Amino acid sequence: MANAGRNFSLTDELGAFVDEQVKSGRHVSDSEVVREALRRYQDDIRREQGHLDYLRKLAERREADIAAGRYVELTTPNNVRAHNRNRAARRSRAAA
Repeated sequence: MANAGRNFSLTDELGAFVDEQVKSGRHVSDSEVVREALRRYQDDIRREQGHLDYLRKLAERREADIAAGRYVELTTPNNVRAHNRNRAARRSRAAA
């Protein structure tokens, strides 16, 4: 194993959790618990990065829309309601 021999300190609470996982038979060793936790953390970070990439692209498209004048200015609650009704009607027609 390339990184054998690393040592980590855990809080009492996390240490008890690791012990519980091994004792329950879910994992065969402390190291296995930590490896799974790190894999899940790595997956979380990758998923989060994917979400951020999507949001950046969406923001770029919307900024381009604004620069090209493709937007609707809604200044009153009545404008918002009318706009939403029109969008719903267009979606209904498109789905039919």
